[in-house]
Amino acid sequence: MSKKTDSAKTAGEKHAAPQDPTAWVRTFRETVESVAIAFILAFMFRTFEAEAFVIPTGSMAPTLQGRHKDIVCPECGYVYRVGASEEVDRETSVPKASCRMKTVTCPMCRYTMDVDNPQDPEEYPSYNGDRIIVNKFAYDLADPQRWDVVVFKYPEDAKENYIKRLIGLPGERIWLHNGDVYTAPLGSENFQIARKPPEKLAAIMQPVYDNDNVIPKLIQAGLPPRWQPWAAPASASPWKTSADFKSFQTEGASQPAWLRYQNILPDDNLWDDVKAGRPFHAPSPSLIKDFYAYNDGDFPDNCDSPPPAEVWVGDLALECTLTVKNTNGGVILELVKGGRQFRCHIDLASGLAKLSISGKPDFAPTAATAIRAPGTYQVRFSNVDEQLLLWINDMLVDFNAPTSYAPLNNTEAVVTAPVPGSEEATDLSPVGIAAEPGAVLDVSHLKIRRDVYYLSREDNVYPGNRLRSSIDLQADQFFMLGDNSPKSSDGRFWRSQNYVDRQLLIGKALFVYWPHSFNYLEIGDKKIPFPFWPNFSRMRFVH
Repeated sequence: MSKKTDSAKTAGEKHAAPQDPTAWVRTFRETVESVAIAFILAFMFRTFEAEAFVIPTGSMAPTLQGRHKDIVCPECGYVYRVGASEEVDRETSVPKASCRMKTVTCPMCRYTMDVDNPQDPEEYPSYNGDRIIVNKFAYDLADPQRWDVVVFKYPEDAKENYIKRLIGLPGERIWLHNGDVYTAPLGSENFQIARKPPEKLAAIMQPVYDNDNVIPKLIQAGLPPRWQPWAAPASASPWKTSADFKSFQTEGASQPAWLRYQNILPDDNLWDDVKAGRPFHAPSPSLIKDFYAYNDGDFPDNCDSPPPAEVWVGDLALECTLTVKNTNGGVILELVKGGRQFRCHIDLASGLAKLSISGKPDFAPTAATAIRAPGTYQVRFSNVDEQLLLWINDMLVDFNAPTSYAPLNNTEAVVTAPVPGSEEATDLSPVGIAAEPGAVLDVSHLKIRRDVYYLSREDNVYPGNRLRSSIDLQADQFFMLGDNSPKSSDGRFWRSQNYVDRQLLIGKALFVYWPHSFNYLEIGDKKIPFPFWPNFSRMRFVH
C-alpha cells in the first residue's frame, strides 16, 4: 500500500505528548473528568444502581469507541474514527513509542494518508474510549434480551471486564451462517434466523458510501460516479445530475427512469496518478464487502494483527432525501442480493407502499405512508436478516402483512457485469431508485449502509479456522459477540469456555455520557480555547 502525507487536522486539538513535562495538565483534566463523573453518578444512583466504565478497545465499534483517532479525510471531507488501542499497553495504559499508527484509509474515497508526523507527533492524537453508564440492576429485574449490549466478567480472567452484544440465550443452539445469527432449541436442527429489532439495526449497520462526500475532481478526471443515471448513453436518461454530483432531478419521463449505485473504489495507484496529473485506468465495479475503516490503521510490524480477508455482504440499506414535486406516478426503491430484486414501490398520489421480491409473486405487503403530497421526505429502505423494512421521516412503516421472508437460496453474489439501461439483477449494481412516468422528483443525500457480518468457521478467513460456527447453551449460559466482527475477542475464540455464565454478568450498557472531550469551542471557522468542552454530539443511549 502506498502512503500519503497530508496536513489535515483531526476533529480534536493537539495536546501534549506523554513525555511532556507539563503532565499537570493531564492530571488536572483527569480531576475535572472525575468530578463530572461523580456528579453524574450521584444523580443516577437516585433511581438505580449504576457504574461507570471506560471502553478500552474497538471490539464494539462503531456502537462504542475504544481508544481511537478522529480523522477528517483531506480529499472528501468524511469524518471517521480509527482504532488506536495498539498504541498503548493494555495493562498500564502507557504509550508504546514503537507502535504508533502510520496510515489510515478513508472508507468513502479510499484515500490513504499518513498520521505519524515525526516533526509533530501529536498532529493526530489518540483519544481514550467512550465512558458509559451501566445499569447493574437491570438483570435482577428482568432476563437479559438478545441484542442487549452487556458488560460482564471475562470467563477466562474474571478480574477483567468485557463488553459485547448478547447473541445467544440459555437453552439455545446458535449457528453463525453467511454472516447472520440462527437459533434453534437445544437438540433441534430447526434453525431460524434471529432478526435485529429496528432500533438495534440502526445502531449496528456500517457505512458503505455517502454521496455527500463525492469528489467532483475525480469524476471530471475520468472516474465513473458511483451513482449515475442508468441509461445508455447516460445523457438519454431523464435524470439530470447536479454540478457537484450530489443530487439528481427528473422532470418526468415516458418510462421508468433509474439511478443506480456501483461500488467503484479508487485505490492507491489511482490516487498516485491523480496527484501526479497522470491519466488512470478506472476500476471496475466491485462487490460490497465488510470493510471497516476502524480496523484499517497501519501499524509497525508486530504491533497489530491485520483483519482477515473481506467477505461479500448482501444485507444493505438505502437512505435518501426525496423531494416530491407532484403526485403523478410513483417511485421505486430497489436492493439486490444474490441476484434477487427486493423492491418498495410508493405511489405518490395515495402514499401506498408495496413490497415485492423477484420470483415471489405471493409476497406483496402494503402500507400507508406519509408521502401523499408534494414535499421533502427522509426515506430508508433495508433488506436485512431476511426482512424488508421501510422508514419515512425516521418512523417505521407498519405493513398489513409480515415483511419477513423464507430463505431464497441467494447466498452467492451474482457478478455479471452491469449494463447501463439493463434491469438485470447483479450484485455489482446492488442499489437503485426509479422514477415512474410523470413523476417529478429530486433525490439527494444518498447513503448506503450494510449489516454487520458475523464471521464464522464457514467463512475460512482466519488462519487455522479458529472461529466457531455453532454453540450449544445450557441453563444460565449466554453467547456474546462484538459488533466489530473481524477484530473482536468474543465467544467465537475463547478457549476455556465460549459462553458467559449468568453469575459473570455485570449489567446492561445504557448511555455514553462522556465521549472524549475537546479543548476548544468551535464557532464558525474559529476555535475558541475552552478546556474539557463536552463532545455533546456523541453522547447517546446505547442500542
